Amino acid sequence: MTARCPSDLALERHLLSPEGTALIGHLAACQDCAARLATMQRQGDDFLRFVYPATVEAVEAAAARPSLALAWRRWFALVPALGGAAALLFFLARPQAPPDDYLGTKGGGPLGLAVFVQDGPSPRLARDGEPVPAAAALRFRVRIARPCHLWLLSVDARGQVSRLYPTAGEGGASVEQSADLPGGAVLDGQPGPERIVALCAPAPLGWAAAESAVRASLGAPGPDSVRRAASIGGLPAGTAQDSLLLEKKP
Repeated sequence: MTARCPSDLALERHLLSPEGTALIGHLAACQDCAARLATMQRQGDDFLRFVYPATVEAVEAAAARPSLALAWRRWFALVPALGGAAALLFFLARPQAPPDDYLGTKGGGPLGLAVFVQDGPSPRLARDGEPVPAAAALRFRVRIARPCHLWLLSVDARGQVSRLYPTAGEGGASVEQSADLPGGAVLDGQPGPERIVALCAPAPLGWAAAESAVRASLGAPGPDSVRRAASIGGLPAGTAQDSLLLEKKP
């Protein structure tokens, strides 16, 4: 692999959206990168065929019965963590849509965000304000009441805002129904609060506008600001939102 070869993250983005990258020519000429891409595709297919179907129903059932959380024994396979706060971690899977009667974890609001945490050998559905390992792997599910343009992002005590989904483009991802979001994230390993925020706008919402609204609602960076920023202001009329606070522990 030469210095000009794309990173693993770039290859993962290509797998999710080949038309949105410029790697086709490079992959045709570079056997090493073509082999890396084939391996990623195979791992993603294996996850979709074998791991995901065996885990998602068990996780949902256990989430509905918190007292049985310690009985969870299956979860998504981990891959090496990437850099950056809540760095993007693609599983290269095409998750099935959730059942029609899925209500999320917070009832019947217009938008519900569920965050699943890999915590040692046992997974759990994260509750607001719960401690999680500072380098935990996460996956996300959203419940929407109507089609919208979705942003999923995170903000930490340093005031760093990270886009989690979609990872490219403007306007947010157009979503038509409740769904497990492709990909996931790995927390940055730094102790302190981190808030995961979901925004669902009735019309395309530019990334700069979404980021600006979160920063304005956060105010001065700091742990207390992240903990208080449960509601994001300055959003277009009709934008639904939900968020979850994670307390990252060493």
